[in-house]
Amino acid sequence: MDTWLIIVIVIAALVLLVIAAKAARRAKARRELERERLGERAVGHRQEAEVHGSKAENHEQKAREAAERAERERELSQRHGEKADDLEKKL
Repeated sequence: MDTWLIIVIVIAALVLLVIAAKAARRAKARRELERERLGERAVGHRQEAEVHGSKAENHEQKAREAAERAERERELSQRHGEKADDLEKKL
């Protein structure tokens, strides 16, 4: 009877090892799929960040141009104001 008990215990242990190995493979496959999915999301986020960076640079350039234009307009306005003051003094 002892021999049969040992055989049953060994078979049960082997079955548990097989089940554990299958569970480990499934878990590894799930981790790989998750890593792949996160990698794809990261690529998408990087692309979106590049687009936003490009738009920000474009807006920054337009803002600089607008500031330069505003400064030229201010200087022109100041010159016209000075000319108007000179003309008023002559009158």
